[in-house]
Amino acid sequence: MKIIFTSCTRYEAFKKQPEWNRISDENPDYLLLLGDNIYMDYGLKFLSKEPIGAPKKYDDKTFETIMNKKYENQFNRVPEFKSLVEKMRIKQGFYAVWDDHDFAWNNAKGATMLKGKKSISRKLFHKYLNCSTNYPHTYYHVDTKLARLIFIDNRTDAEKKGKKSRLLSKTQLEFIKSKLKHELKYTVLCGGLTLTEGHENWANYPYQLQELCTMLKTATNVIFLGGDIHKNKFVKSKEVSKTGLTSPIQLISSGMQVNSIGLRIPWFNQHNWAMLELEETHSKVSFYNKQGLQKRKSEKATKYMQLYFGKKDSF
Repeated sequence: MKIIFTSCTRYEAFKKQPEWNRISDENPDYLLLLGDNIYMDYGLKFLSKEPIGAPKKYDDKTFETIMNKKYENQFNRVPEFKSLVEKMRIKQGFYAVWDDHDFAWNNAKGATMLKGKKSISRKLFHKYLNCSTNYPHTYYHVDTKLARLIFIDNRTDAEKKGKKSRLLSKTQLEFIKSKLKHELKYTVLCGGLTLTEGHENWANYPYQLQELCTMLKTATNVIFLGGDIHKNKFVKSKEVSKTGLTSPIQLISSGMQVNSIGLRIPWFNQHNWAMLELEETHSKVSFYNKQGLQKRKSEKATKYMQLYFGKKDSF
């Protein structure tokens, strides 16, 4: 079973996106978009017409008009992407979550946002992504032949970071807890943020990260897929805040169609994606960037997964 995952696509920087054809050629069973599927803001003020934070000043009508246009551009004006999404929808293999730039603006926290913009972004997410099995929520789950995929909404109820702050609502956390009980081989958590990497992550909410890791202790062969950080990265399972709890393996793929702070210099262009292959007796991950397969990173991650799951008597 092939799962291809990636995140962070900015049409304004890349109107031509041939990389989606390379993904289509792999004939995946599932395509997972892990946030920042459009960019409402990006880059510094002197480099961008929509600098970081600009959408905060939009009235609701302007906010909706701009967001709708961005989705329209990405989903209908990029033929390679449109063709792949249509192909994956037919296979019932297209799923997604959102993160800050397609939820509202950079580092947006839903708990402090006005309801109007939250309602608009939710409406348009469902209009264009149309993948939630738990409507009207953007957190949901999907069962495959080998894995339960659990998709996390780390924006709608997020508070300002802090030791006791909440990233997820109690309702969503209970939803995740209930979906960890299943008979499938693997549990794959899919989120816009990572658990421990980058500027924004679950580690900024230590109480909730501990809650999550406590729940995962009894889950089946857990893998966490994340985005946000504009690079591919493999993170081993590690102890969380000297609690004795451990985080699951993290496979991160981010920066499918972005450049650095809005600079139009080829050196800064990113085209990152990854493929997770799951079978009854083994698992494999392959990371790709603009040069092609990242062989060393892929081999290291695959070897660790085999050892990690082997220690848990999973095969």
